Amino acid sequence: MTAHYADKNRYKAKKEKRRVVITGVGAVTPLGNDIESSWQNLINGKSGIAPITLFDASNYPVNIAAEVKNFHLDTAVPEEFKPFLGRSTSFCIKAAEEAVKNAGLTLDLIDTSDIGISIGSDEESANFSLFEKMFENADILELLMARKSANGNSHSFPHLDTSKHLGKIWPFRRSANIAASMLSILQNIQGPIRTTSSACASSAQAIGKAVRMIQDNDAEVMLTGGCDSMIGEFSLTGFTKIRALSKNNDDPEGASRPFDMKRDGFVLGEGSGILILEELSHAQKRCAKILGEITGYGSSSNAYKLTATPENGHGPDIAMKAAIDDADCDIDEVDYINAHGTSTYLNDKSETAAIKNVFHDRAYQIPVTSNKSMMGHLVASAAAIELILSTLSLNSDLIPPTINYENPDPECDLDYVPNESRNKRVETILSNSFAFGGQNASILVKKFQ
Repeated sequence: MTAHYADKNRYKAKKEKRRVVITGVGAVTPLGNDIESSWQNLINGKSGIAPITLFDASNYPVNIAAEVKNFHLDTAVPEEFKPFLGRSTSFCIKAAEEAVKNAGLTLDLIDTSDIGISIGSDEESANFSLFEKMFENADILELLMARKSANGNSHSFPHLDTSKHLGKIWPFRRSANIAASMLSILQNIQGPIRTTSSACASSAQAIGKAVRMIQDNDAEVMLTGGCDSMIGEFSLTGFTKIRALSKNNDDPEGASRPFDMKRDGFVLGEGSGILILEELSHAQKRCAKILGEITGYGSSSNAYKLTATPENGHGPDIAMKAAIDDADCDIDEVDYINAHGTSTYLNDKSETAAIKNVFHDRAYQIPVTSNKSMMGHLVASAAAIELILSTLSLNSDLIPPTINYENPDPECDLDYVPNESRNKRVETILSNSFAFGGQNASILVKKFQ
């Protein structure tokens, strides 16, 4: 089936758009707790996947993941905020600090009502140890179980006001918006704030919203990206049940193998990636170093299945084409595609088909790589970190490899830059993110001209 696209001239019919540039980046990943170490390990083809240490997973069918290692949040956080700090939010705070510093922003000298936040995140993942702490600190059973009154009819909740702290804050800590809210308070950012929770496309859609907010003159600067930490008993069990995870426990570093014939599923990861986006003249006035320009954003829905992508690539191809049209770009200008590349049979096949739908014969000339081969799948934070790494490729003219690509799949027959980084002049990169549930997003980033 050939994909058909709606007329996208609506993008070109708009008035001239305000230009949106990237001036700062920060990240916490399974490859490093900052940008430099993450990038160096990525281009050297190092895997961040290893046996799980966050809980005892020895008896689980899957006991490997891409954990953030040796992480310590050294930020001065007010004592009353600490109960709200889950692992995901802590990563986000750290990555945001690095991004602000990297951008050379001095927030106490700027009107922060001109700065907004747009974060892609999920509710905080729960593991059994957290539930144990809950029961240690609050009688949750008493709180949640209705007690009959003396007449046996009415009900009361006797511990609603007396339950201890963790029980009271649990609903807030579980909220997807907690990371954005915490950043706003800690950084005194008073402009528009948004949270996007759309599984694997969360941070791509959050970045797309941030771009539009600057283009629509709602903000001059946006702190945007994503965070997630799903490595816990519940997530591991759920993804295993739907046969989405690799069971290659004996070879963790070789478990994530996007586009390879012997792939058997993705590997759960965690982390955070934050970008500072600015309207061009705002960045130029303060002589900011410009790392790249986001020129296009597109999104779509597969309208298909919750846990599968159409084999013909229709749905993802709409998002890719929309991003290219939004940038007023020709397909011949795209030099490199940072793929969603999950290492699942269905996704890799579908994404390969989608790329062919959009780029036709030129698809075979474009390098396509998957950062997930080394970092695993960082879910809500994946897109932001992958866009950051794409920006570093723009500035270094270096394309990271897809590691573990050893057995070519006839249905995945593009140039996946196998196993070693490649020196190549890149001016324009398309970064893809396709989520469970069928929500898709693609972002086009260019060298600043």
